[in-house]
Amino acid sequence: MKNRRDYERLLIRKFALLKLANGEIIEGQTRDMSVGGAFIECEPDVDLSEGTECTIRLMLDEEGRELTTEIYGTITHSDSEGLGCHFLKVNAIYYQFIGALYD
Repeated sequence: MKNRRDYERLLIRKFALLKLANGEIIEGQTRDMSVGGAFIECEPDVDLSEGTECTIRLMLDEEGRELTTEIYGTITHSDSEGLGCHFLKVNAIYYQFIGALYD
């Protein structure tokens, strides 16, 4: 299978909340993250269609600081372990956080 990712995934575990357009909230934890997306582990009964839009709230706490950011994205796939998300709009807070990990 060809790797379709544009960015290397980093194994990062952070608390995540996905908010869907219908108001549903899905709670989970990232398994890996990159500049362009993340895999979020969540309840196995979550089944969302590819392309479902969502807002992803990530708790990026580090070095004693509480740091939360929201990213707009879409679901790329779902399986028994969780959801793959593609980030469409990434803000400066997230770029600084993830960029520091790539260095």
